[in-house]
Amino acid sequence: MSDRVVILVTARMASARCPGKALAPLAGRPLLEVLLDRLASVPGCALALATSERSENDPLAALAERLGVDVFRGDEEDVLRRHVDAARSLGADHVVRVTGDNPLTDLETLGALVSLHLEEAADYTYVPGDALLMGILSEVISRGALERSWERGEDRHRTELVTLYIKEHPEEFRVSLGRLPEGLYRPELRLTVDEPEDVELMQRIFERLARPGHRVGTREAIALLDAEPALQKINAHLRHRAANLRSVSLDGRVAERAAIARAGDRS
Repeated sequence: MSDRVVILVTARMASARCPGKALAPLAGRPLLEVLLDRLASVPGCALALATSERSENDPLAALAERLGVDVFRGDEEDVLRRHVDAARSLGADHVVRVTGDNPLTDLETLGALVSLHLEEAADYTYVPGDALLMGILSEVISRGALERSWERGEDRHRTELVTLYIKEHPEEFRVSLGRLPEGLYRPELRLTVDEPEDVELMQRIFERLARPGHRVGTREAIALLDAEPALQKINAHLRHRAANLRSVSLDGRVAERAAIARAGDRS
């Protein structure tokens, strides 16, 4: 029996910098709808939305249900626990973690990470380095790794970053490192949505590229930003979240440990 892989999109209405960004209109459709529609096209994976139990998130749950997407509602603050409970509720052996503020999450990379994760029977599979800051990446985590992270971690591991415990203790997990496909590594570009200027850029991108029956792709958006460099300036001054910068800073240790593990497998 094959493992069940669920793409789990996490989204909430609350945001310190840009409340309600999940429903920001992109060419006439809410941002979350655009993201869910893109992810629904990924073969071999189920799709679900994970949000919190707070009533302010009811519109997000209603949107997902209208699209036929499963919804799990859990803890507001303990994000890691929400992932654990969602994986259990949905019967997921592995979760593809996608944040709801990344509408241009790259599907090519996502599919490659899932394949690598399953082939190597990994606990955690991701692309290391500052490509994370672009806002186009997903990561794949086994349910067992999520559970162990929650059980062994401290409060900061449960609220700051879902994979923080894994990255701080890579020796406890089987980690596989993926790569971005050729042409996608553009760390100077910011395609995440965390501030009002990010919303503005994303709206400009979709105004130019969206059309009926067409899913705007990551490469397409990058090509547009290259063709119209003035667009890049809209959010180029913004700083990345401290949690994401901390995550990137830990990648050297994770890569070193993964290399030692691979050498052991070959011996």
